[in-house]
Amino acid sequence: MTSPLEQQVSTLAAQALAAHGLVLVQARLSGVNGRLTLQVFAENPNGTAASLEDCTQASRTLSAQMDVADLIKSRYTLEVGSPGAERPLTSAADCLRFVGRHARFQFHGPQQFPALKTPLGAATGFITEVKDEAISLAINSGTATITFPFKMVRNAELNPTEDELNQLIKNANLKQNLKQ
Repeated sequence: MTSPLEQQVSTLAAQALAAHGLVLVQARLSGVNGRLTLQVFAENPNGTAASLEDCTQASRTLSAQMDVADLIKSRYTLEVGSPGAERPLTSAADCLRFVGRHARFQFHGPQQFPALKTPLGAATGFITEVKDEAISLAINSGTATITFPFKMVRNAELNPTEDELNQLIKNANLKQNLKQ
């Protein structure tokens, strides 16, 4: 669950990113002892990675807006970047975009599933379906499928397999070769 401050920061971040043609994936505050970090993950509307230039421009805009809004009263470090291969999944709609991909889910405490003997506090597998805010996940090398409402999820992120990582690298190399 996000705090009211994180919700306010997310709203401001989404506006700053939109000014540069980007969409917000996630904004999160972390840190202790007065060393706060505000991490903002952004991507293009089509789900592709934001460029370094776009992130730099968006960071400047967001920094100025944060200064004016004065939401965070102590010093903090602002980081704006692309979410990377282990992209956070922040909603059922996010999961729908990544059906067929390998992901890791942490639950709000251990959960019992009919297909399993023991409760799970976390699960890793392939997203097979998203329907009515419920995620279906093939686990145990596909021998079992669990289904759970997204509201049961504390934290979720893509967890690429070796094959998925190799494909990402291949696509990045292809993109780089096209630029040259």
